[in-house]
Formats: sequence, structure tokens, C-alpha cells
Amino acid sequence: MNARNRKSVMKNHMIPLLALTLAALYLAGCTPHTTQATEVGVKFNKLTRSFELKEPGATHFFMPLINDWQTFDISLRSLVMTAKAQQGDRQGKDDLRFKTKDGNDIETDVTVRWRIDQTQVAYVWKNVAPDSDTVQEHLVRPLARTYVRDVLNRLNSEDFYNPRLRFAAANDATRLLSTHLSPYGIVVEQVLLGDFAFKPEYQKLINARKEAEKTAEKLEAEILATQEKNKANLQSKVAELTETLTRSQGELEQAKRAADAYLVQHQQDAQATLAEKTALAEGIRKERAALNSSAGDAYVNLQLIEALQKKELRQIPRLPAGNVIIDGNKLLQQLGVIHYELNRDTEEKKP
Repeated sequence: MNARNRKSVMKNHMIPLLALTLAALYLAGCTPHTTQATEVGVKFNKLTRSFELKEPGATHFFMPLINDWQTFDISLRSLVMTAKAQQGDRQGKDDLRFKTKDGNDIETDVTVRWRIDQTQVAYVWKNVAPDSDTVQEHLVRPLARTYVRDVLNRLNSEDFYNPRLRFAAANDATRLLSTHLSPYGIVVEQVLLGDFAFKPEYQKLINARKEAEKTAEKLEAEILATQEKNKANLQSKVAELTETLTRSQGELEQAKRAADAYLVQHQQDAQATLAEKTALAEGIRKERAALNSSAGDAYVNLQLIEALQKKELRQIPRLPAGNVIIDGNKLLQQLGVIHYELNRDTEEKKP
């Protein structure tokens, strides 16, 4: 192999070796950078002045000398401002203090739920703050206290005891705070209002008023219950009296029908009796008229004959004065009764 060929072979071997050497040197200068599941990494290239976002839950390698690296928590965070010293984001009393529309001092717990917009992480690092905790402390917290206070200042003291009005105020605060934080790449999910309290003196007055209102509500409930009970008793009594009235009306109708039937029956009996008595009286009247006429004697004789015609009289009992025995037939003949009977028989036999 001549010298020319040897130089060509050496050149061909040197190129890959040089590439491997450069790659090894580059890799030796790179360091790993890890993002958690709720973190987004930002790599800033100092030479190109460009930002590059790195996804959550991964490890990334790049040279630290020419790149800056920062992670931001993009999970939902809660800024808690409360009067309870051990529960808020700051030690000590940290609730929101302000005046109501009618001039009373009031304090209330406030919780702001917020997060960093994942697509705006580079802007947040470049223009707002270097990390999520700083964003909360230097941006979210002061703006939250300002704009939530502005919304709550519109309420009267009594409005805080109305859950519906407090919920509406919290929604208004959410919208207002979101409007002012969205240009910074911050998303406000919700503003929550917690416990509240007035100054002790005013709170005592409110508590006394609330107790009076509770007592009034209790009395009103008792009055209402009594009214309902009385109404139920009245309805029961009305139903009972209605039943009694209906039963009495039925009994009255039955008594009326029985009385009407009794009256009709006795009217009919009276009419029959009247007719009978009228006929008897008419017979008596006619009989009396006959007795008073010229044929009265004959009529009496006729009645006597009809009464005695089937009886044979042999004798009349002895008179008290003596032992005289009277022949009854002879007596009747002497009275003309037998003669009258013979004449009547003769008249009847005439053609």
C-alpha cells in the first residue's frame, strides 16, 4: 500500500472518531432536568434568547452553561387568607378587612383558587415572576385583596347574612379578579368567602337582633301551628255539626212523612166517620120528621110491629097492685096494631 492510500484510510477513520469524540464531549457537558407531574419546565437559551417549554413528568438533557432552566407548578393552587393563625398561607391573622356599604367594619375569610396557564409559562417567567410561589405572593395575593374588597364594599351589613347575596358577591369577585390577572397568564377558577365577623360591639347588637328574630320566628311558628290546629279543629267541628244537621234533617223529613201519613189516615177516618154520622143524622132527621108528621102514629106502630112480629106475647107480668093477668094479643088488638097489620097485608095482596 502506497503512502497515498494510507493517508486516505486514516482520513476515513478519523472523521467518525472525531464525531464520536465531539458527541462524548457534548454529552459529558449536558445535565438532566426533571419536571414533576404538575410542573412545566422552561429552558431559556442565552445565545438565541429563546424560550422552550418542556412537558410535565419527564427528564430533559441540555447544557447548563448556555441555558437557564426553571419549573412552574401549573396545578390548581389555593391562596387562603383567614383569621385562623395556623390555617392560612401566612402565620397570624390574615383575613380580609373592609367596610360595608353602610359603614360597619367587617372581617371575612377569603380563598382564591387559581393556576398558571400552561401555554403562558414562558411569559410568566420572563415578565412576572421566576416561580409559582413568587407569582402567588407578589401578584395573586395583592390583587385578590384589592379587587375582592372592592366587590364586598358594595354590600350592606345585613347582606352578609344572606347566603344568596354572599354567593353572588363571590362570583362577581371571581370575574373581576380573573379580568385583571388573565393578562399575566393567571387563570382564576373561583373566589370563596368563608367565616365573617363584625366589630365586637356591633356583633353583640347583631346577635341580640338575631336572637330576637329567632324568638319572633318561633312565636310566629307557634301562632301558625295554633292557627292550623284551630283550623283543623274547626273543620272537624264543622264536619261533625254538618253530620248532625244532615241526620237531624233526615229525621225531620221522616217525622214529616210520618205526620203527613198520620194526618192523611186520620183525615180519611174522619171523613168516613163524618159520612157515617152524617148519614145517621140524616136518618134520624128523616125519622124525626116522620114522627112529627100525621103518619107518625102509624110509623110508630109499624116500628113496634116490626119489632114484635116474630115474638108471641102470651101475657104481661102481673101488675104490682094485684094478680091481674093481661092477654098481650088482646091488648095489641085493642091498640089497633093487629088491625093495622091486617090492613097492610090486604093492601100488599091487591093487584
